[in-house]
Amino acid sequence: KLLETDRSIVTLVCLKPGQSLTPFTHRRREAILYCLQGGVRVTPGEGDTEVTAGEIAFYDGSKQAGPGNYGDEDAAFLVTLVRKKGD
Repeated sequence: KLLETDRSIVTLVCLKPGQSLTPFTHRRREAILYCLQGGVRVTPGEGDTEVTAGEIAFYDGSKQAGPGNYGDEDAAFLVTLVRKKGD
């Protein structure tokens, strides 16, 4: 974790080629993924989202997601989790 407040959490994640995270959820949060290096594939709910360096993806954190590095180089990305309005 890089930062944690009452409303948000910012985490830096680094993955080697072929490495992925076990699918997880962040109930009551929205997620913003900003890819810094390489490429990441995220499956939040239905369908895959591929994000490469310099791109941003947004998804509902209550949907199960498991980011994975689908490329040939190391991947690094920031995940910002923001508490949903009213929670």
